[in-house]
Amino acid sequence: MDDLLLAFINTLDLSLKRFQRDARDRAGAASLTVSQLQYLDAIFALGTPTLSLLAQRLEVTKASATIGVNRLAALGYVLKNPSETDGRAIQVRLTAPGLRLAAAKGRALEAYAARLESALTPRETRQFRAIMTKIVRRFEQAGD
Repeated sequence: MDDLLLAFINTLDLSLKRFQRDARDRAGAASLTVSQLQYLDAIFALGTPTLSLLAQRLEVTKASATIGVNRLAALGYVLKNPSETDGRAIQVRLTAPGLRLAAAKGRALEAYAARLESALTPRETRQFRAIMTKIVRRFEQAGD
C-alpha cells in the first residue's frame, strides 16, 4: 500500500503542477514563481486581506508578505491601499489581470477534478469523495 500511495500522491502532484502551469501560461503569467502564485491564491481566497492577515495565511512574516505583495504590485497583479477601518493597515486586492489569473487557475482545477472523476464509475466517485472528505477533515484538524 505504501508504494501505491506514494505513486498516487506523486502522480497527482506532477499532473496538478502541469495543469496549473498550463493555466498560468494561458493567462499570460508564465514568469510568475510558485510563491507568487501562492500569494495570488491566498489573496483571492481572502478577498481584500490586510498584509498581516495575508502573512498569517501564508505562514510568513509581515515583512516577507510585504516584499511578495510589492513584487506582485510592480507586475500589475495586485493593488495596495490603506484600510478604510484602520489607516495604519494595508489592504491588498487583485487587479483585473490578477482576477483573470485566479479564474484561469480555478478553471484548471475544475478540469483537473473532472479528469480525476472521469477515471471512476459513479459509485467509485461517491466512495472517493467520502474518502477525500475524511482526509481533508483530518488535515484541517491537524492544521496541515
